[in-house]
Amino acid sequence: MGRRHRLREFIWRSDLFPRKLSVTREGKAVIAISIGLGVAAVNTGNNLLYLVFGISLALILISGVLSEANLRGVLADPVSGLRPMAGRALSTVLTVRSSRRRFPAFSIEAWPLIDTAESRPARVLDLRPGAAVEAACVLDFPRRGEYPLRGIVVTTAFPFSFFRKSLVIPASGRVRVHPRLREPSRMDVPPGREGDDESRPVAGRGVEFFGVREFRQGDNPRRVLHRLSASRSTPVVRENEQMGIQSAWVALVNADPGGAGGAARVEEAVERAAGLAVHLVAEGRMVGLATCSGVVPPGVGDAQVVRILDFLATIPVLAAGDGATEAPVRAAVASAQGARVAWVRP
Repeated sequence: MGRRHRLREFIWRSDLFPRKLSVTREGKAVIAISIGLGVAAVNTGNNLLYLVFGISLALILISGVLSEANLRGVLADPVSGLRPMAGRALSTVLTVRSSRRRFPAFSIEAWPLIDTAESRPARVLDLRPGAAVEAACVLDFPRRGEYPLRGIVVTTAFPFSFFRKSLVIPASGRVRVHPRLREPSRMDVPPGREGDDESRPVAGRGVEFFGVREFRQGDNPRRVLHRLSASRSTPVVRENEQMGIQSAWVALVNADPGGAGGAARVEEAVERAAGLAVHLVAEGRMVGLATCSGVVPPGVGDAQVVRILDFLATIPVLAAGDGATEAPVRAAVASAQGARVAWVRP
């Protein structure tokens, strides 16, 4: 089984085989019947068996010729910007187009060729000459990581479904698979009410008192302090402190703690850190990520979520060590004064 798998992988990877051919269950049955008819015709000398044997061989030959003609001039546009999540099916759109001037193509399937990914192909039943059709393809990745895109597969079983002939269109790129998101527990979330803000020692639109100043053109008259203004020639207004977004750091220790299942526990910690970071960003906080392998500076919004998940997608599992492995994490969070820190350890 291992040799058959390696041979199949070599055929799919190699440019020596521009067309990839696989036999379907129906095709295997037709081939077996054809061989049986050939053996029976030789032993019996029955002309009718020779005739049926010849017809079965002709069907196999016609199937190969028509499937090759059906694939000619059919292309699929490469995909980019995929951000799938491990264990969650991702639906993406493939554009299949025909460069022919005459004759349509039938029963076309296409999908990105990515290692270890399970694919449900995009299906186009009828592709007119010169037309482009969009169809949905579903990808499912078992674990996080970065996977190379080896090409776009265009295949057909037309006309009799005896064989499936495929063409791999060259395409380059890498697909970064985000880790699963584990729902954080109440103990994981650092203290602070949802949506709570921090005041800054500058004037702004907060609620805490900051100071007074002279009235300026455009100021809200409701902020005028009448009692204090009565003793002055120029009215004065109240100023409040500027409110800032509450900041938090997710401190992830991505080092193998040793023992049985240490690497699996690190993977679980990565998923917990991902879920916690997404939860804190959704609360409106400014979130940063500190790990033994690097730091993602604090940020807000969906763009920050993508940056954190991209980093966690490829973060390595470090070898087992002592408590000194936490030193870079502690140094990163120590520089963020006043920020709340949520530790995630395996």
